Amino acid sequence: MVETIVRVRATGHTYTIRSRYLIGADGARSSVLDSLDIPVDGKQLNTAFNVHIKADLSRYLEVRPGSMNWILNPDAPQWSAVGNFRMVRPWDEWVVSMHPASKNSAPFEPTEKDILDRLHQMIGDQGTTPIEILSSFRWTINDQVARSWQKGNVICIGDAVHRHPPINGLGSNTCISDAYNLSWKLAYVLKGLANRLILDSVTVERKPVGNNVVRRANDGMEAHRRIWATIGLTADERKKQTGIMAQADTEGRELRKQFQAALESTDAEFQALGIQMNQIYSDSPCVVIEKDDTDKPNMESLDFIKDQIVSTYPGFHLPHVWVAKDGQSHRKSVLDLCGHGAFTLVTSIGGEGRRNFATAVEGKRPGLTVNVVSIGWRQEYMDAYGDWEKTRGVEDDGAVLVRPDHFVAWRCKSIKSAGPDRLDQVFASILPTP
Repeated sequence: MVETIVRVRATGHTYTIRSRYLIGADGARSSVLDSLDIPVDGKQLNTAFNVHIKADLSRYLEVRPGSMNWILNPDAPQWSAVGNFRMVRPWDEWVVSMHPASKNSAPFEPTEKDILDRLHQMIGDQGTTPIEILSSFRWTINDQVARSWQKGNVICIGDAVHRHPPINGLGSNTCISDAYNLSWKLAYVLKGLANRLILDSVTVERKPVGNNVVRRANDGMEAHRRIWATIGLTADERKKQTGIMAQADTEGRELRKQFQAALESTDAEFQALGIQMNQIYSDSPCVVIEKDDTDKPNMESLDFIKDQIVSTYPGFHLPHVWVAKDGQSHRKSVLDLCGHGAFTLVTSIGGEGRRNFATAVEGKRPGLTVNVVSIGWRQEYMDAYGDWEKTRGVEDDGAVLVRPDHFVAWRCKSIKSAGPDRLDQVFASILPTP
C-alpha cells in the first residue's frame, strides 16, 4: 500500500490517503517524484514569461494569418529579447511567450507596465491596441529526464519525468501518451487480469520516448537561439547586426545568408511527424516477436525526426488506414476498431479460425476481451483504398494483435505458423497472471 499525506493549503488541514497505487502526474516540479528520490538527469536552462491576453490583432493578420508569430525587435529589453504570439482564438485571444536571448539570464520580474509596454512594442502599434491581461506567469525552460518512471507502487508520468521547452508541441502529446500507456496496464492489474509486474514496462517503454522528446525539443530551442545569435543577443548587437543586414556589400550578403540558413534550420519544428509517431516498444516484455518475423523496419536511412515509420512490426504503433463496412458506409480508421480497453486481433480471408482462438483465450482468462476484426474482400470490413493490405505485414490468414493503447503486441505471418495454442502463449507472456 501507498500512504499519501495531503495538506489543504487554504486551511492547513492534513489527512492521509491509503491506496494500492499512486500516480504522480504533478508536473515539472513533481513532489511525488522528489519523494521517491529518483535522480533527474539534465538541468534547468533558463526562465521565460507567459502572458495570456485579449487583444484584437485581426488587422495585422489579415494578409498573413498564422497561429504562431515570432517577434524580434532590435531594441527589445533583455528579459524579453524574443517573443511569440500563440493564437488561442482567432484573432483576439493569445498566449504571448517572452524569452531572454541568452541562457542563464538573471530572473526578472516585470511589472504590469513592463508587460504592456513590451506587448505594444511587439505588436508595433505605438500603444493604440487595447490589451486585456488575463494572467501572467514565469516558467522554467528545462532539459531534464528522470532516470526511472517508477519505484514500487508509485509511478510518475508526464512533465514529472520529462521536462523540455514547448518546441514541436511535444509536451501535451507525450504526457497523454504516457497516460495512455499506463492506464490500460493499471486497469488490467486492478481487474486481476495481469500481474503487477506488467507495470514495470512503463519505464521500459516510455523512458526512451521521453529521452527523444526532451532532446528534440531542446535541439529545436537551440535552432531558435541560432536565429537570435545571428541578429544579436543584446540590444546594441541587434542594432548593429540589423544595420549590417541592410548593407549592399559582402558583409551584408553573408549575414543575410547566415540569417536565412538559421531560419531554415527550424524546419524540423514544423515537419516532424516522426518524433511524434516513432515510439517503438519492441524491447518491451509486453510485446512478443516471432523468431521468423525478420521484417523489422530498417531505420538507418530514416530521418527519425521527420519521417514516420509505418509498420505492424510488434512494438510499433498500429498504422492508420481507412476501412468501411461497405461501399455505402462512412469510412473509419482501423484505429477506431481497436482499443476501448480491449485487445484486438486483426485478420483477413482465411483467418476465420482466429475467432475460435480468441474465444479460447477469453475462456481461460475470465474478464479478458479479445475482439476480432476481419478486413478484406467480403470480410467484416472492406479495405477502402487497399492500404491495409500494403501495410499489414502478414498474409491474408495471418493476424496482428493490437494492445488497448493501439500498439502492436504480436503478429504472425500465417495461420500455418501459429496454431490455436500460440495465441494463449502470447497472452501468457504479455499478461502474466496474478
